[in-house]
Amino acid sequence: MTRIRIGQRWKREPAASPLDSIALELDGVDLLSGAVEESLAEVVPSLVRSVAALAGGRQKLAQVSLPEAHLELVLRRMGPEVELLVANLARPARLMRPPVRVELEELVEAVREAGERFLADVTRAGPKALATTVGQALKEPLKGLNRPARPPDEAPARPATRRVEPTEVPGFGFELRDAGAPMSRGAARGTAGLLAPLLAAGEVWLSLPGKPEAWRVPGPPFLTALELSRLAVELARTVELGESRFELAPAGAKPPLLVDLKSGQAKAGRTGTPFPLTGTVLAAALFHLGESLAAAFAEADHALVANPYRMELAERCREGLSHLRGPVQPPEAKGAAREKKARATGQGTSRPLKVPGRLRRLRFAKLWEKRGLPDAEESRLLLGRHGPVYCAPHLASAFSRKDGELLWKRAAALGVAASADGHAVAADIARVYGFTGRGGGARWLHDHDGIPLGPLLLRKDGLLLTLSEDRTVVAFAEATGREVWRLAPPRTQRSWLATQGHRALVGTDSGYLYGLDLEDGQVRYRMRAPMPFHGPPVAWGRRFLAMLGRGSHWAVLLADAHTGESVWTYEPDLSHLSAPLPVGSRVFIAGEREREGMLLCLDAKGRRLWERPLNLGPGPFALASLPRAVVVTSASGAATRVAASGTVDWRVGAAGEPLISALPAHTARDITLVPGERVRAVDPRGGQVLAEVQAGVGLVALQADVRLNLYFLDDAGTLSAYRLGSHFTVVE
Repeated sequence: MTRIRIGQRWKREPAASPLDSIALELDGVDLLSGAVEESLAEVVPSLVRSVAALAGGRQKLAQVSLPEAHLELVLRRMGPEVELLVANLARPARLMRPPVRVELEELVEAVREAGERFLADVTRAGPKALATTVGQALKEPLKGLNRPARPPDEAPARPATRRVEPTEVPGFGFELRDAGAPMSRGAARGTAGLLAPLLAAGEVWLSLPGKPEAWRVPGPPFLTALELSRLAVELARTVELGESRFELAPAGAKPPLLVDLKSGQAKAGRTGTPFPLTGTVLAAALFHLGESLAAAFAEADHALVANPYRMELAERCREGLSHLRGPVQPPEAKGAAREKKARATGQGTSRPLKVPGRLRRLRFAKLWEKRGLPDAEESRLLLGRHGPVYCAPHLASAFSRKDGELLWKRAAALGVAASADGHAVAADIARVYGFTGRGGGARWLHDHDGIPLGPLLLRKDGLLLTLSEDRTVVAFAEATGREVWRLAPPRTQRSWLATQGHRALVGTDSGYLYGLDLEDGQVRYRMRAPMPFHGPPVAWGRRFLAMLGRGSHWAVLLADAHTGESVWTYEPDLSHLSAPLPVGSRVFIAGEREREGMLLCLDAKGRRLWERPLNLGPGPFALASLPRAVVVTSASGAATRVAASGTVDWRVGAAGEPLISALPAHTARDITLVPGERVRAVDPRGGQVLAEVQAGVGLVALQADVRLNLYFLDDAGTLSAYRLGSHFTVVE
């Protein structure tokens, strides 16, 4: 007996998108176990459309996605019967149970009754907008289920079996049965799915020396290869981190393959005979399996070439193999065989001003001004492609570079997190919304547990990362908005977030730093520092720099970003330290000693190379990099350039009353802008003042774009824009 059971909890609290359980029971056994929080307004119409397409004979394959449970229901028409497969794409990727068959007429009757019952419940208990939407989605499919079933169109014959032996031992082989089952052109849009044609039956096996089939994993080879490719990524990281052992046993395959990464030996099971096998060779074999399987699907059916599931598997394996390859050395006879850097082009390029001689004077004219922006002291000013982006705790807005026109605006009661490229995440009491670029509509929305978000937003590897109450890190999938992972460090009031490679680095005021995998949020290491962290980690190659401090004691920490191992810690005899700035192979730190500014330079091993007085008055200070030099600025508007060798190249004095805090200098079009009550444009080589623009003592942020347009934000919430009016030069 086949029954579709739909949860009833949503009726007690009707919502625009009811979330509840759905079950597909065959003789009392639920095939969709775990689907307890699905969007019924999407899943039920999708199920009805899929079964209607199968019954109408328009296609032989259909798919229903249950994204919250990570389940995919695949339906295959086989004459008067339908074969049901439930695939779980979470870890480990697998079939939930062996395929089962049900009479088509019985399945059609169960789905028709469930669809009609759900439509009646929505019409009676749901909001009017929801009833209209569900009614439109179910109207035609329910009519199709009331018509007599038709036999499916006959498809051209295809090879029954495709067997690929491993090219090397150890290696992986696979067998595909009836790969690339065709779907008719008249298929209902969106019902055929993308995963369904890849779930061809078959098996994957491992070949070892002396054991052509050490173990077999029956089931769809695509799911097995998907899980093995994930294990290959973990193995590559294990080798990179220098761990000693790795165990490979997908889907409980026995005996497990045990690899000693230190000695380069492996054995099947605890009592197997050891044989040579390194972690890199095993990872390459796993990646080659995924590539071979992706190619086999593309050869079986050309329509699968653009299948995103197949493309994702192939891309992951290609990328994994590229990471396993060592660096390519140029031929000894051709020392100039190094690849030349491409010339920088595009919107983000800041080219020097074209002048016929030596630049002597610039003139800036006011473009526009926006007043009354809220929470200016807690906001950030970013620079987007089309103009400045204002990010406050509960508001994010983007303005046109030319005339200050409002391009987009996001506001929410529980905070907005936004980035310069137009991505934004907004949260209210019940929902979290995702926006991309212009337009008022959200790209996605999900239920929300009511925690505040923002205003920081980082984009990395398909994720949107933000902070809640400056403590909890939350990662959303950029495309779907699903919350991928969350980290709430214990005994912490303040956290700082940064990304580096495939790591998310979270420093806390409790003295711990967490290194997480961006993909799944797994904590790979937790390092304990002698003092609390202050500020986000700063990337420096494969390592990161972090500022530590407690009371009057401060320190700079250098650690490996992949393992969390501390390399060195330096404690300068300074107060009011700036954030560390790596330039080449050196690290610069500015601070205050006896009310006078000092600049320290450290080498890669944490040894002090030199120390220079800044003569800029008391701190705090901010640092900005130049080629082979650093520019130090103070809150008073004074600045100095110090070369990497320790030579003071130039110095400019104070520019009015001190600002609220020290702001770093900005360099655009070969002009250095020094923030202060009067923002000064300075020649970065000689220090000559080329222009002055009155910004006010309340200046809290400064930006300059590639056209040398200036944007000032003050503590009163006024955003001002200036453009380069003219420049004067001396022609020699």
